[in-house]
Amino acid sequence: MPISSLSLLEGATITPTGGSALAFKPMFNPQGGSVKVTCSTDTDLRTRRTIDVSVKEPKVSVGAPNGYTQARVASYAKVPFTLDNGSVTTCTVKCELAYDSEMTQAEILELRKLGAQIFIDGDMDDTYYLLSLD
Repeated sequence: MPISSLSLLEGATITPTGGSALAFKPMFNPQGGSVKVTCSTDTDLRTRRTIDVSVKEPKVSVGAPNGYTQARVASYAKVPFTLDNGSVTTCTVKCELAYDSEMTQAEILELRKLGAQIFIDGDMDDTYYLLSLD
């Protein structure tokens, strides 16, 4: 289905089901608003999955509509992939959420659910698999 007729749910319930749990452990001590974790069951350092998470708190800004910048949470999941020729490349999933400090937890949750649907909704399959915008 083309993106021009994309349909996402408002107020959706999104819950992962099935599969098995991946346990992540901190790689380094959290510093400066960020932490890096790695999948503890990955034994090969070349293909170990990692997730980097950073947060930025709102700051005073004269130019911002309410006098503060937006809060930001960014995560980068990095999944190494071994190519047929033996080379290793890293595939990445980037998620970033920016919201105003006046938003409620419920409003922030709705933004998160919207983002989750953009990643998993079947209407986006042609875009992700075929790189099609039609």
